[in-house]
Amino acid sequence: MSIFPEIIRHVPERNYGIEGLEVRVDHTSTGTVYFVSAEKEVPFPEHSHAAQWTVVVSGKCYYTANGETKTYQQGDTYFIPAGQKHQITLCAGYAEVDYVDDPKDGEPE
Repeated sequence: MSIFPEIIRHVPERNYGIEGLEVRVDHTSTGTVYFVSAEKEVPFPEHSHAAQWTVVVSGKCYYTANGETKTYQQGDTYFIPAGQKHQITLCAGYAEVDYVDDPKDGEPE
């Protein structure tokens, strides 16, 4: 069950095919907003994308970039520069809101 309120549950869901992961995505004229929650641990492989700013709503995650791992938890924010390769693991009970500086982020070319 998502931590987000009913108003967010009306945002379209994107299915990544990962059990226990809920991702809702809204595109704006300037970027893409993600509402992400994980019921269980979800590791994402190393990847990169446009610049991203994240607010951790609940739980914690492990973020690795440039050989350094940091833990972020409820109330923390972090910024990922455009093109920076990184890996992230979401822990069970984690939720975040992301803004990605690309209005078509994650959409097919």
